[in-house]
Amino acid sequence: MEPAIHSGSVLVVNRLCYGLRFPGQAGYLVRWAAPREGDLVVFYAPSGEIAVKRCGSFTGEGQFMAQGDNSLQSYDSRSYGPVSVNAIIGKVLGKK
Repeated sequence: MEPAIHSGSVLVVNRLCYGLRFPGQAGYLVRWAAPREGDLVVFYAPSGEIAVKRCGSFTGEGQFMAQGDNSLQSYDSRSYGPVSVNAIIGKVLGKK
């Protein structure tokens, strides 16, 4: 499968889709929605890098499995485990 996002792509990210948080804070100040399976989200990977992956299944309270579209070459939850919902920066609305 070919990657959905190519190098040089510009993403439109809604940082208020799931709630309000201040930059540098670990959690949300106010949360009004939760990510759903299939949402394309931007989040902080456990290594600290910013990642763009799809929400897979939810494991326990407040954790999801991050799935890359290019499953054979993607560095995702199969490598680093479930990701906290609090690590989500925003939802990708579109790309160019």
